[in-house]
Amino acid sequence: MNRFKLCLNIILTIIILSLIGWNLSSFNQSSTSIIINKNQPNYQTGNAVMHLFNPKGKLDYKLIIDKFYYFSSDKISFFINPILTIYNIKKIPTWTIRANKAKLINDNMLYLYGDIQINNLNINSELKKILMEEGIINLLTRDISSNNQVTIIGRGLKSIGMKMLGNINTNTAELIEDVKTYYEIPNN
Repeated sequence: MNRFKLCLNIILTIIILSLIGWNLSSFNQSSTSIIINKNQPNYQTGNAVMHLFNPKGKLDYKLIIDKFYYFSSDKISFFINPILTIYNIKKIPTWTIRANKAKLINDNMLYLYGDIQINNLNINSELKKILMEEGIINLLTRDISSNNQVTIIGRGLKSIGMKMLGNINTNTAELIEDVKTYYEIPNN
């Protein structure tokens, strides 16, 4: 009987040690974290169309892009050749914004770079087009600003100046410094 107990204890000890070893090996594997390279995007795609809705479920923005990169560590999105269409409350497109590149920070600040064209889609508006090389749009308030040269084209006028503040919802744009305005006088 003594011999039986000794064999049983040895077998149980081997089983317990095997289970402990197996448990430790799976513990080490699960505790190994995934190494994230901050220089590489967590997500990227090409030729995408995104529809962005407000909390009430109505369409606010449509974004068409050639390339998209998302970095989750910094919560920053980069867009190549973005075309942003802005919709009003009645789901009617009111503005289009084109740029060579854009960067979205905190899901509401859109930084635009290179050959920016902001076109008013309302044919009755006095403000027709805004051109600049760098600008910022707050997607929540729809305020727009630039600290560089801006050209504003309206009905019968063209203004060029440094620094601009405006708002897409109110169809306003104000040039702050070194403003030069050219008027077109229609022939009757």
